[in-house]
Amino acid sequence: MEPFSFSLQDILYFANVLVSSTVVILAFSLLAYTLTYNFLNPVARRFAFLLGLVMIVYAADVALTRVISLDSAGRWLRFQWLGIALLPYAYHTFSNAVLRTTNYRTSLRSWISLISGLLSALSAFFALFTDLLVSQVNYEPPISYLEAGPLFWPFATFFGVVTLLSLQNIRLARSRCLTPGSRQRLTYLLLGFMAPGIGTFPYLIALGRHTTGADFATPIFGLSILGNGVVAAMLVVMAYTVAYFGVLTPDRVVRYRLLRFFTRGPIVAILVILAVQTLPTVERILGLPRDIVLFSVITGVIVTSQLILSVTKSLVDRVIYREDREEIVWLRELDRRLLTTTDLRQFLENHLTSLCELLRVPAGFVAATVGPELLLEAVVGPGGTRESILQVQDWSDTLNSAVRIRQPNGVGQKSPPAGETPTPTIRHFRPIYHAGFWVWPLVVSGEENGGETVMGILGIQANSQAALFTNDEQDALNRMVERIGLALMDRKLQKQVFVALRRIIPGIDRIQEIRGLVPYGPADPSNPSAEVMEPSPVHNPEFESWVKDALSHYWGGPKLNHSPLIKLRVVNRAIEDADDNPTKALRLVLGRAIENMRPEGKPELSTPEWLLYNILEMRFIQGRKVREIAERLAISESDLYRKQRIAIGQVARALTEMEQIDWETLITPLANGEPKPEKTASLGERLN
Repeated sequence: MEPFSFSLQDILYFANVLVSSTVVILAFSLLAYTLTYNFLNPVARRFAFLLGLVMIVYAADVALTRVISLDSAGRWLRFQWLGIALLPYAYHTFSNAVLRTTNYRTSLRSWISLISGLLSALSAFFALFTDLLVSQVNYEPPISYLEAGPLFWPFATFFGVVTLLSLQNIRLARSRCLTPGSRQRLTYLLLGFMAPGIGTFPYLIALGRHTTGADFATPIFGLSILGNGVVAAMLVVMAYTVAYFGVLTPDRVVRYRLLRFFTRGPIVAILVILAVQTLPTVERILGLPRDIVLFSVITGVIVTSQLILSVTKSLVDRVIYREDREEIVWLRELDRRLLTTTDLRQFLENHLTSLCELLRVPAGFVAATVGPELLLEAVVGPGGTRESILQVQDWSDTLNSAVRIRQPNGVGQKSPPAGETPTPTIRHFRPIYHAGFWVWPLVVSGEENGGETVMGILGIQANSQAALFTNDEQDALNRMVERIGLALMDRKLQKQVFVALRRIIPGIDRIQEIRGLVPYGPADPSNPSAEVMEPSPVHNPEFESWVKDALSHYWGGPKLNHSPLIKLRVVNRAIEDADDNPTKALRLVLGRAIENMRPEGKPELSTPEWLLYNILEMRFIQGRKVREIAERLAISESDLYRKQRIAIGQVARALTEMEQIDWETLITPLANGEPKPEKTASLGERLN
């Protein structure tokens, strides 16, 4: 057989297997990506279910190209129907989840999803275990299919109707988007939505015996390649849209993460599959055994693809980041240059080792100043060196003495030209002898404020009290001292970066949450003039339950620290008054809400107008037990619980109204010890 003696049908058959394998790889890869990064989002979970069914259908298609018996073909064809039968339910529940993200909820669509789920499950049962939906196998390689059963056309009608209803849900969701970005993403989803359904529907069953014969194999393979290629492309489009649901990271991070995942995962896998599919031809051309060709081709594909990815990284950055490239470069430089604690210790230990080798001494150490104290950063030497250094109590006094005995070594520091930022340098000192060590102070000069900063000390074990060095040793020593001093200075600056990051990360998270709030149109499409409100926890049906949980842990606990009420706008406005602590800000807001319920005048335990406030005060603020509160208020415990529910509901109402009040107007008088403003007092009167 000649190496290249292929007919058109053989080429189309090979291409169809390759494209079907590509769809399987894409579906599995996107399923894994979605469950990894978007698992908590209902839209993403339902999309993952849809991808799993598509993967089943196309995996069976690939397996059918290799079956060698009628029984094997029948098992794979019925297994394929597990994906086909459940697809209508997956379509509708996915589209319904997308529609819910636009704050559109109707019980009718939920019932449709439930009914489609029951019918899909029933169809899967009929396809797997009976001949009602599909019957006998037509095994005519390279094409195999099942005959239509009596329920096939009712199922086809059900499949089409549910798919169109699902498409209508996506169209409605797109029409409710108010921002160009969200509308554009749902446009992509709308364009790709029908592709999986069209690609997985069993057309061969519908066409029946009209597809038998070798004459029909070539056009069927051609249409299958075209359809499967469209399905593969549309799956990527849909996955790109779903990747943004429930994710609070910036768009550039989502794009970059998705692209890198594709290039390092599915694309490499597709290239490997292509290489494996071409192995028989390569074997015949080279005349080599299969295992040698297999190892060589797969290794070459994997290594070459990774090399191409590394070389094209800057091009990928241009495509993804565009106008933000300069800022991204700075962020990556920060990642490369920041010194961790381990990095600093290794850096110092390497330089200490070089110094000890240069001066022919056995031990050395570096200590950094932390306030008035010294912190031992790195030690080299025999066992017990660290303990012997720590036993010396007057290292700080020694440092002060060394700084006072200043004697610069070499040419003096030149002043920078006017308008230029001075370059920090390390002052050179003559070492002093103390506790068996030569000690150098590490002092940075030339900072912007014109001052000097003591960064720490360098100690090298002395072999004599007099520090006598050759010119070469002194030059090398000066370079080492300067590097160590600058490393300590850089580490000090970088610690400030970490401190700043710890302070700004919560703010960044809040910004990302705000970015994730996409405004949508009114829930009632017949009333387009209805007011559009930004999502807030006060609109959630479980809002009052969250208030109760937060009050139960008022003085600290997981129900307060992780309460959804932290997302309240009034809590965000109170964050500055709570030392940038969200939990403390929530406690401050809850306390203000309870204070709003306090009646005017002298406190009374028995009067009805004070009852709800007293329950909240004693139960949650003072933390008293239920029996003790009931005895003090002269009510039964069951009545106390009933009144407590009413009081919590009043707090929830107070929080809802506080969302609309300027926080500074609300909290400033309280923080200054002044009486409540009239606006707040009237709020309390209304709640009582």
